[in-house]
Amino acid sequence: MAHSQDDWQSPGVRRIVTAHDPRGIAGVRSDEVLETQGHSLMQGVRTGTIWATDSVPTNDNNSNVDGASRVLTGDLGLISTGGTHCLVTEIAPGATTFWHRTSSLDHNILISGKVIAILEDGTEYLMDKPGDVLIQRGTMHTWHNPGPEWARYISVIVDANSAVVKGKALRAEMQAD
Repeated sequence: MAHSQDDWQSPGVRRIVTAHDPRGIAGVRSDEVLETQGHSLMQGVRTGTIWATDSVPTNDNNSNVDGASRVLTGDLGLISTGGTHCLVTEIAPGATTFWHRTSSLDHNILISGKVIAILEDGTEYLMDKPGDVLIQRGTMHTWHNPGPEWARYISVIVDANSAVVKGKALRAEMQAD
């Protein structure tokens, strides 16, 4: 049974951001808890941007812009065009994301709970130990939480050229059930 976005209080993600003072001395610019938000298209899924860059290499070392405030202009609102996106996703027990593919290289790291990555060929991979990592390389996939608790994973998403198979670029795509 999928749970609503409102029946669980996310503990948020503590984000500590460093910076330099005018003398060039390193220190902490901010230390705060970021809250996730219910996803408008997926019941039982909450997300939150931890940080995004607008280029690689990035100039964030010389910027006062808070990376969590950047507007993501790439595929499905998940990609920072030409840059990176660090995203937290929380999925309710029984909930499943929509099928999707982006033109990116994603490093998905399980923090808590369990998730099953389901690929287009029907294979399923259970991630059930904190620190499990799945590298997503522009493939069609969905995520499912088999429960019994909410799951949380962090994704570091790097903009990439689309995967090409038999001369055809596999573009970003979303399929709702």
